[in-house]
Amino acid sequence: MKRLRREINIFSLSALDLFAAAMGTFILLTVLLFPYYLKNAEIVEKMSALRQELEKTQTNLAQTQQQLQECTTQREQCETQRTQLQERITHLEQENSRQAQQLQECQAQQSNLKGQINALQQEIKNCQEKLKQTFLAIIMKWTNNRQDIDLHLIDTEGNEFYFERHNRNRAHFRNSSAELSVDTTKGPGIEIWENPRAKPGHYKLYANLYARQGNSKNPLVKSTVYYRDGAKKLREITLTQEKQKQLIAIIEVNAEGDVVVR
Repeated sequence: MKRLRREINIFSLSALDLFAAAMGTFILLTVLLFPYYLKNAEIVEKMSALRQELEKTQTNLAQTQQQLQECTTQREQCETQRTQLQERITHLEQENSRQAQQLQECQAQQSNLKGQINALQQEIKNCQEKLKQTFLAIIMKWTNNRQDIDLHLIDTEGNEFYFERHNRNRAHFRNSSAELSVDTTKGPGIEIWENPRAKPGHYKLYANLYARQGNSKNPLVKSTVYYRDGAKKLREITLTQEKQKQLIAIIEVNAEGDVVVR
């Protein structure tokens, strides 16, 4: 018996219907769900943007943390430096206080030294003034027996010293420290006039044969002046008349205390 030829169709009509129905259902669902797909896409896009922002923020945060760590390190270094500077300042303040105290002590010493220097300068000045001063001592002597010879001296102020105005007790010339300290009335003898502080000026020395007292011989009078720098012999004179002063010398004292005999 001959078999009938049969055609094989993969897609039959029923299958097409099924596919068509399925396709329609898919299309319908796609149409219904399309708005939600759009929303999900926006969300995905936003999430992607947020992820990028998050990554950027995390990167910035890491950088910020690194900067914070660096700032913390710098802050610790600055704190250490501040502590060191504070210690240095304290040390400098102590050193400044010590130097200020030393300066005050030095100023006190300087003031004391200035006082000592002023005192020394005044002392030097006084010594210089004293060096400019001189004393005068005049000794007059003679060798004739019994004769009385008097020394007369007229100082720079016109005061005349002799036996009646000897000024030993400052009774005759109160402003003068000079005096006729020795007065011999019978020869051989000496007469001494002295002045511890002779003022600058001229001093006139005279000799007077006050009384021969029975001795007719003319007396030879010798005199010497003593002063700060030494002594000088004055000219010798012979007295011939009684009660008559005779000039022996003019003694000049200058401002420096030097003595010149004329």
